[in-house]
Amino acid sequence: MTKKRSPDRTLSSHPAPDRSIRANLPTILLLVFVLFFLFTSRIIFSPLLLSIEESLGIGHAQAASFFLFITLGYSVMMLFSGFVAAGIGHRGTILLSVLLGILGLLAISLSPSLWGIRAGLILLGIGAGLYFPSGIPTITSLVDDKDEGKVLAFHEIGPNISFVIAPIAAIFTLRFFSWRIVLLFLACTGAVAGVLFLIFAKGGRFRGKPPHLANARLILTKSSFWIMTTLFALGAGAGVGVFAMTPTYLVAERGMNPQLVNTLVGLSRVSSLVIIFFTGYLVDRFGVRRVITTVMLAAGIATAGLSLASRPLLIAAVFLQPILTACYFPAGFAAISRIAPREMHNLTISFMFPIGYAVGSGLVPFLLGLLGDRLSFAFGFRLYGGLLIASAVLPFFLKFRQTRENSAKNS
Repeated sequence: MTKKRSPDRTLSSHPAPDRSIRANLPTILLLVFVLFFLFTSRIIFSPLLLSIEESLGIGHAQAASFFLFITLGYSVMMLFSGFVAAGIGHRGTILLSVLLGILGLLAISLSPSLWGIRAGLILLGIGAGLYFPSGIPTITSLVDDKDEGKVLAFHEIGPNISFVIAPIAAIFTLRFFSWRIVLLFLACTGAVAGVLFLIFAKGGRFRGKPPHLANARLILTKSSFWIMTTLFALGAGAGVGVFAMTPTYLVAERGMNPQLVNTLVGLSRVSSLVIIFFTGYLVDRFGVRRVITTVMLAAGIATAGLSLASRPLLIAAVFLQPILTACYFPAGFAAISRIAPREMHNLTISFMFPIGYAVGSGLVPFLLGLLGDRLSFAFGFRLYGGLLIASAVLPFFLKFRQTRENSAKNS
């Protein structure tokens, strides 16, 4: 009688990888470090603009156009990042994004001409645009579906720390060094992040799907993709667009002290570092639909609250609005990862982010500024708050793929 081979023995010879957050924490931290570098590289120019204007002898408009060139490289590369991830894999794409970010910073800091600086800005945007379509699939592949909300919330530490540290670090270092040296310091930080990721990080050793017509059709024909694109654009607008115009509104229209405004804005960003962890827990506990709906409602009320004339209520809205808005992104990223097959996660992001980034970081602040000139900022905040509140119904129309745990609570 032939003895059957034990299935347990077969499984033990090829043990399943440990998908716990604790086992993969070093790689998660390194991805946070990489994201911190790339995000800081994009926002560092805000506190450096006055020094750059003075050094190059350019006006406000030319200096502000720096962000336009970064956005150009960022958005275009997002659309084509699938070809890169398909060719060299997600791990290689992340390393390439860091390398291009470093080269962009070096080109900007060393270039004697304005056009050379602009070329460096585009290169910097290209590097930043490569990251998210590979970084998000890499970090979600490390853990089980039940922990996606937590790990994505942890990942959001990178941008939130950037918002807090970048202005303070820039202002401090400008006392001793030129803006070009500041960018060189940042490039060195990127080199450290890249080397550590290369040596110690696990994960990302798989390829993304290229944006061929068949793959694009699979994603772009899903109603859930366009629902999440709308929600992401509104969330980015609330997080970046409203945030960009709030200080001007508070000083020019409400007559508040600029130092008080900067203090409130800074404190609200620090507080968001804590709340995003709680949001990750809520996503895993109650599901992304309920969390996104609640967040959009609360963020909409807080955004509309910025229009209030009552000083105590206004200060409360200033403090709460960015905190509530930050809660959207861990839930939003978890939802994005579930609207298409996991192997096409990078394409979903590469199609969605250019739209959201263009609307949230470009169109929303422009429209708020336009309303501030023609009517009032307060009216603009009420209008945008109403849009956020109305969007709270959209998550109920989302259709998610089957998760690994087949868990109803995550849908």
